[in-house]
Amino acid sequence: MLRSLTIKNFALIKEISLDFDRGLNILTGETGAGKSVIVDAIMVLLGERASTDYIRQGEKKAIIEGIFEIEKTNIVKNILLENHHYDGEDEIIIRREILDKGSSRCFVNDSPISLAVLKQIGDFLVDFHGQHDHQLLIRPEHHLDLLDIIADVEVTKKDYYNKYTEIKELINNYKEFLGKEIRIKERREQFEFELKNLKSIDPQQNEYDTLENELRVLQNIEMIHNLTNELISILYNDESNIRASLHNSKKILEQLSKIDNAFSAYLGEFKSAIITIDEVGKYIQDYSSNIEYDEKRIEDIRLRLLKLNGLKKKYGSYEGVFERIEYLEKELSVINNFDDEIKSLEKKIKAKQEELSNLAKIITNQRIEACNKFSKMIKVLLADLGIPNVEFYVALNREILEVPSNSELYVTIENQNYKAYANGCDKAEFFISTNKGEVPKPLSFVASGGEISRVMLAIKTIVAEADNLPILIFDEIDTGISGRIAQKVGIAMKQLAAKHQIIAITHLPQIAAKGDRNFNVKKIELENKTIISCECLNDVDKVKEIAKLISGEVVTEKALESAKELLK
Repeated sequence: MLRSLTIKNFALIKEISLDFDRGLNILTGETGAGKSVIVDAIMVLLGERASTDYIRQGEKKAIIEGIFEIEKTNIVKNILLENHHYDGEDEIIIRREILDKGSSRCFVNDSPISLAVLKQIGDFLVDFHGQHDHQLLIRPEHHLDLLDIIADVEVTKKDYYNKYTEIKELINNYKEFLGKEIRIKERREQFEFELKNLKSIDPQQNEYDTLENELRVLQNIEMIHNLTNELISILYNDESNIRASLHNSKKILEQLSKIDNAFSAYLGEFKSAIITIDEVGKYIQDYSSNIEYDEKRIEDIRLRLLKLNGLKKKYGSYEGVFERIEYLEKELSVINNFDDEIKSLEKKIKAKQEELSNLAKIITNQRIEACNKFSKMIKVLLADLGIPNVEFYVALNREILEVPSNSELYVTIENQNYKAYANGCDKAEFFISTNKGEVPKPLSFVASGGEISRVMLAIKTIVAEADNLPILIFDEIDTGISGRIAQKVGIAMKQLAAKHQIIAITHLPQIAAKGDRNFNVKKIELENKTIISCECLNDVDKVKEIAKLISGEVVTEKALESAKELLK
């Protein structure tokens, strides 16, 4: 419950503090006195849009603070625990500040929280009925949401929605794949022709560099022979050849090592050098004797390089040639396996559709049960509210798909295919007849504002019970009713307030008389400025306020007597 509310610099409110009762809290006052401003402040406190227009003229910020008891609201406790804002107490202080710079700040027990978390908390604390919610009630698209609260299908709906989005993604992939079919098959011949040409040339990794090196060798045979002969002479044939010099040096070093062991360490180096010279010399001699000028081979290499250069130019680089081959092979594999891929996707979609159908069937069955339960409860409540001959039922409809395609989302129930939506396969609409002998018609055909108000109150009563919301706020739910019916509505609200805290704005004395705590809202002038004030009424003032609702500004003795009678 909302135990207390403090509002500072909000709209025309300078500062007010209100302490609410657990039961029925009534706000009364003249039209335009500012009753809805207090309700607006509560809604902003719990996450609604906070415009800078709410800041009182001349002030830097508006502040709204509420103390809530959450002893029986475990969902709110869990939200606070998940976000590290719960200290184990059954009371929390929520504060919201609207700054003139355009931002707002939210706090729980003086710790900052995000607006998203605040909205979550608000959704599980309060159900709000505003002056325009009557219009929402007569729109069928809202009926299924109300029915689902009674049906208690939220967990199954969540599983269904996850499966629904999964299938939707598969179907999008399927459509995309089908869209590629014509284009891909048209490119098959082009890809096959291109790959065939590449395969006919048959380029090999590192082939280009190898051929360039071989051509360079063949074109320089004479120079290679001259240079290798010169190198052999330096190593072996000259009087001061390197091989002989190293051998003689080794002998001298052997003599030195016999005198001083320090030279022994370098004998191995000389031996290794001689071995290396011999290995190099052998390679050069073999190389020189094995190469010879081959004009035909030169021509073959030139022709081969000409083809490879053509590929390099076409594909940007020699590496690009192999990247293109890999791409073509991959694309052709996809094209050649296209039918298999299509069948695989169709199989996946069908399997998921079956899973979706099972969930849809569970949801539909729960909704069917809820329709019967909901209709019975509405009839009982409306009878108590002065509509004794009411007929009410919920029509559940589904769109049949005779031959659904793989690109459509559908479910199958009892061998019949139906179009699937994000929340199941059902559409709901409320039908009602408020007069005996009349055939029930869509709720939108109910012309009487008073009847709509009572239907709304009945629905809110049922939904509040099912949804276990602790606080209900009614902003003139009594529109279009008076007299005996107003008395019945007041009794119904009083009964509802036994299980839920209610904060209600009313202009009807019959409803105001049922309040456990009554508040009067009015505009006053203070320091040449208009402000909204709100005071909690004592028993005497409560009688006067109800009398004023009966007779107007001038309170008569008869009105006072009537007020006292209503309070009995």
